[in-house]
Amino acid sequence: MKTIYILLSFLLPFSFYASAAGADKGHDIHIKIKGLPNDSLVRIGYYYGKARYISQDSARPDSKGEIRFKGDKTLPEGVYLCIWPKGYFEFLVSEQSFTLETDVTEPELDMKIKGSKENSYFYEFRKYTAVKGKIADSLSKLISKRKNKDSLKTLKDEMRVIDKDVDSFRKVFMAKYPNSFAVSLLKAVIDPVVPETPTLPDGKKDSTFPYRYYKAHYFDNINFSDERLSRTPFYEGKLEFYLKNMIVPAPDSIIRDVDNLIERSKASPGMFKYTLSWILNYYDKSEYMGMDAITSHLTEKYYLSGQATWATPNDISYMTKRDSIVSHLLIGKTAVDLYLTDSNGKVITLYSVNHKYTILYFWDATCGHCQKETPILHDFYEKNKSKLDLEIYAVTIERKSGQKDWRAYINEHHLGDWINVWDSFTYYNFNKTYDIYSTPVIYILNSGKQIIAKRVDVSQLQGFFDNLQKREEKKP
Repeated sequence: MKTIYILLSFLLPFSFYASAAGADKGHDIHIKIKGLPNDSLVRIGYYYGKARYISQDSARPDSKGEIRFKGDKTLPEGVYLCIWPKGYFEFLVSEQSFTLETDVTEPELDMKIKGSKENSYFYEFRKYTAVKGKIADSLSKLISKRKNKDSLKTLKDEMRVIDKDVDSFRKVFMAKYPNSFAVSLLKAVIDPVVPETPTLPDGKKDSTFPYRYYKAHYFDNINFSDERLSRTPFYEGKLEFYLKNMIVPAPDSIIRDVDNLIERSKASPGMFKYTLSWILNYYDKSEYMGMDAITSHLTEKYYLSGQATWATPNDISYMTKRDSIVSHLLIGKTAVDLYLTDSNGKVITLYSVNHKYTILYFWDATCGHCQKETPILHDFYEKNKSKLDLEIYAVTIERKSGQKDWRAYINEHHLGDWINVWDSFTYYNFNKTYDIYSTPVIYILNSGKQIIAKRVDVSQLQGFFDNLQKREEKKP
């Protein structure tokens, strides 16, 4: 369920150009690609998380085959791409003036660098692993074809040697250039190594230790003070894995863990902006019910409090309005009472429904999806109203102009056995009161009119109530 918190400006990176302290010396990048046709259009791209963006900078090779990207603005540091019609290669922007020379056939292996220590380090590692990777690919193909056990053992031993060589090279490389951006990138993809599981006083192994240790140390290799990591494809992968696999999927647990992570990201403005906006967007897009509790929390704690300094006044105004609606409709909140009129002119309030469960159903008789779902909902109601002690409070969002269609549909489909009401006084704005921006929409309320589920598909109702009853049966 999308709460539609996110504005595009929250998700885009800072300006393509960085604002440098003091005099801005600009950038001057020379690129030469052997074998590239002279009429080829070459562009510069960059990462913001996993997303690739293409800058407005473009150029064609000159008479010497050289492409030059020069400007009076400093480029933000991070992982960039040089892109042409049938290929690309990655490079680092740390220094602002350097030369890259390579070949169109194997740009990584043929790369030569002048004036950039960071790219020299970067390609020292990339070249080594590329060579080893080719050998490993060849061995993998042979392994897939061989059936002789001795032959297979020999090939697998060779693969293990390659793995050890790469691991050894990585360790030496990281020790050799400990403060380089290239090493920061390497560290970003290294997972924590879990030590041996300790033994509990009763002599059993602590089965939860590996998970707890791995989670606690998952971000140890991320340097949050290095905002260049937000302009790489690696950090987003770490975030996504952590949120999907390491956090207990309950709002309270999620809020606690993401708050801790966001606070760590404040070590640099760029990492703070990226981390907060990415997490907010991740939960805003979630299809799991109840995740709007996280988006509401993040909105109030970081955006509406002024901590998200990049948000514009229009952004804050929009988010304030959205949160004023969504925050009152979270799971566990008490539903707003409704004073609506039935087809006979009698006022029936939502709170007057005296049943264990109330299904609050917003619909429109002329809505094609409603016409499909409403009969299915009615079948569910007929089968379960006594067994579950439930009632349906069906609210048409149509005003007086839709009364004829509404009444006709109720009669045609025999819906008179549940409560059918409309806003005859034109008092409610259902968009604001219950966040109705499309139909049909279902809220499930308990006897105290607290929201226990919302935006549930009609097809999911049986499964929801079956699980709810199982949980209640397990209660002491």
